[in-house]
Amino acid sequence: MIASPLGCLRAKVRGWLMAGLLVHTSAMVQGATPIVSNQQLRPSLERAIEFLGAQVPAWPRENQCFSCHHQGDGARALASARAQGWKLPAETLDSSQQWLEKLEDWHLQKGDPNAKDPLLADLQFSMTRMLLMPSSMASSMASETESHPWFRSVGERLLPHQKEDGSWALESVPTVGTPGAPGSAWATFWAWRLLKAAAYPAFSPARERAEKWLLQIPIQHVPNAACKLLFVQERDQGAQGESILCLEFLMKSQSRFGGWGPYPGSPAEIFDTSLALIALATHARDERIAMIMKRGASFLIAEQLQDGSWQETTRPSGGKSHAHWISTSAWATQALLVIEAFQKPDRPEIPR
Repeated sequence: MIASPLGCLRAKVRGWLMAGLLVHTSAMVQGATPIVSNQQLRPSLERAIEFLGAQVPAWPRENQCFSCHHQGDGARALASARAQGWKLPAETLDSSQQWLEKLEDWHLQKGDPNAKDPLLADLQFSMTRMLLMPSSMASSMASETESHPWFRSVGERLLPHQKEDGSWALESVPTVGTPGAPGSAWATFWAWRLLKAAAYPAFSPARERAEKWLLQIPIQHVPNAACKLLFVQERDQGAQGESILCLEFLMKSQSRFGGWGPYPGSPAEIFDTSLALIALATHARDERIAMIMKRGASFLIAEQLQDGSWQETTRPSGGKSHAHWISTSAWATQALLVIEAFQKPDRPEIPR
């Protein structure tokens, strides 16, 4: 009887895991083989950060409102860059940070009321706010998180939106999600992370329901596989089998050009490629995973536009959207930043 290609692949991945080759990046040794050369990576990141550094503060200045794509995805990518040592002018994130500190104003936005999703705003702005927290606030959270008023307020805003099955669902979002609204799996993952960071006892039941839902989501497309792999690694409670299934799916879904589309065999997209790379970085110490990531990173760098941005990923593909353009570029930037963090000899851990 001849084994199927997928069966052989599954056996190989299990073999790597059993051999202890796939480990979390927090255990990364010094001198790991670079995924992509700095001669390629640094110029690409320089252009991407310069692009987002101009776009993020320009949006509120020119439109008198703050958006999930600029103050969410865009500012989050810039905050990650700053955390990794990239020098940004102070004014680049000043207006975004001031806005993100006004939790009570997040829903008081101008613009098209039909485009508003309060849950998405809470998730996007909260995730960015966590990265932009002053060091003094972060230090206080390390010992007194359960009583921190900001996290408690965010959690109380999120709880009413949780579904009976434990998930958080975004309105009018395709199954595979979009760059600005990555779908229910990512919404639930972000909500779970916020409730986990709060460490507030009253949030425990909601967090546990979210964990059960995330463990049961089907691995039917790349965004779900990437999200589930990150969740399992962060949860870190013996769901090795789920990691194997996610890795298998991502490996067999990579296109011959190195990128990923939402489904196996679909044309590669910048957004889906970025999600796959961010998730695979949790196993980047393994040479075979690193080679897969090298092809994916090369695809991202080759597809970068002259101004430092990337062509927006839309559902269906080929559409035009300023919001998705910014969000897609932000996700691609974050993916390359994760690779840079892995390759830095003085950074043994990839920032979460």
